[in-house]
Amino acid sequence: MFDLIIHNGRVVDYKNHLDQVTDIAVKDGRIASIGTALGKAKSHLDAKNLLVIPGIVDSHMHASSWLGGPDSLKMLALAGVTTAIEMAGPVDSVKKFIKENGTGLNIGCLEQLRPGVNLSSNHPSSQEILRAVQIALKKGAFGVKLLGGHYPLEPESVDTLFSVCSENGTFLAVHAGSTKQGSNIRGMEEIIKIANGRSFHLAHINAYCRGAVLSVEEEIRKAEQLLEEHPEILCESYLSPINGCSGKCIDGVPESGVTRNCLIAKGYAPTIDGLRAAIEEGAAHVHERADGVVVLTNKEKGLKIWSETQTDVPMSFEVNPALPRFFFATQKRKDGKHFLVDAFCTDGGGIPRNVIISSGFSLVKLGALSLQEFVFKSSYSATRLYGLKNKGHFSPGADADITIIDFERQKPIHSFVEGKEVLVDGCVKGQGGKFITTQEGLSACKEYEIEPYLIDIKDIFSYRTEDLQKINKNPITQGVNYVVDRHRYRYRNFLAHL
Repeated sequence: MFDLIIHNGRVVDYKNHLDQVTDIAVKDGRIASIGTALGKAKSHLDAKNLLVIPGIVDSHMHASSWLGGPDSLKMLALAGVTTAIEMAGPVDSVKKFIKENGTGLNIGCLEQLRPGVNLSSNHPSSQEILRAVQIALKKGAFGVKLLGGHYPLEPESVDTLFSVCSENGTFLAVHAGSTKQGSNIRGMEEIIKIANGRSFHLAHINAYCRGAVLSVEEEIRKAEQLLEEHPEILCESYLSPINGCSGKCIDGVPESGVTRNCLIAKGYAPTIDGLRAAIEEGAAHVHERADGVVVLTNKEKGLKIWSETQTDVPMSFEVNPALPRFFFATQKRKDGKHFLVDAFCTDGGGIPRNVIISSGFSLVKLGALSLQEFVFKSSYSATRLYGLKNKGHFSPGADADITIIDFERQKPIHSFVEGKEVLVDGCVKGQGGKFITTQEGLSACKEYEIEPYLIDIKDIFSYRTEDLQKINKNPITQGVNYVVDRHRYRYRNFLAHL
């Protein structure tokens, strides 16, 4: 007898080339069978006229005390997400939220490397960087992230960070920008040059195409060229027009470089007075907790919250143009087969921009993406980014992570994580959750009394090597042979250090 059978849904699975009305059986948290007349089960769910897909993966979100907050896991669940990656930490607060505010999701975390927090300055030594990386992994992070747009390092130190991560087999993500270049297309060029063929994760590609240096169209083409030339780069893009950042000011200046950039983009001075004016005039929206979720406040309430918190509060600006959001969601490489950008993300979580389903389905209805392609970018490819090989598909034995969606209303209705209910009729029922980590983080999970979901970083790099080989086989793709060969060499070096 099965634990659950989902009946009569339109089942779409990219990996297994499936798109048909059928049933799915679940047993012991795994996909057991797909077909009709499957037999008996302890519970049944009728998904007639609904879409049944592998669980939505948010490949870049925020669910920590720094940016996100305790409501973030509920907000992710309401958006139909089953797995999500926190792209800044601090990792200890993410574990705490899973234990105290968990909604049954799988959550992984990259630990930020930040001057004044876990680095002494913006020019740390290699020994200091290595020590910070080792501490992050012991805390349970499966890698580290440089918040270059917010808290940049000197370019020389960025290169040192790449060397440390490459030599020690550490997953590295980067928000482009240094003390020399901003969080823009020049920062993207800079970080790729510094990487020098080393594979890394470049966060939210469209963030570097807001028209800060060139026109939006020119920046898009430059970013496209860079990604074509460097298929070793892993990346995602978001679909929301709003951008989350911090309102914290120190000595009359916003602490975050991204906040300062957003102010300039909106025509305000990058100062505390400029930020106050932006809030007063509705160009900057302070976040407020309301009814268990985070919302954007009106002008009056926003200014009050910002003042009462001594400016230390998350906020959002509407600075993401429509064109790069659409372009990077849909654009294929020159081979016409592989997407330029690997996956969708929200940069959301506790930031109210969890729109993978609502905005992604609009692209499907426009004909810009097929349903199979949506599933690829929202689930299958996203799991490969992080070595989650048992998720993102409905193969027998795969984790029963399932999102059920009303396609017409573009709204998630039900979701399951390893067969356990998370979302039921649009209401969050899940509790707790698992923490995605490596062997080094197991003791940290035990300390926080949360269940680990173990991944192997080698799987991430092996998937990427496989993808690079596929891209390279197509004769239409130009100029990547050298990059692929160089990546293989670096991959072999990487494995030697594991």
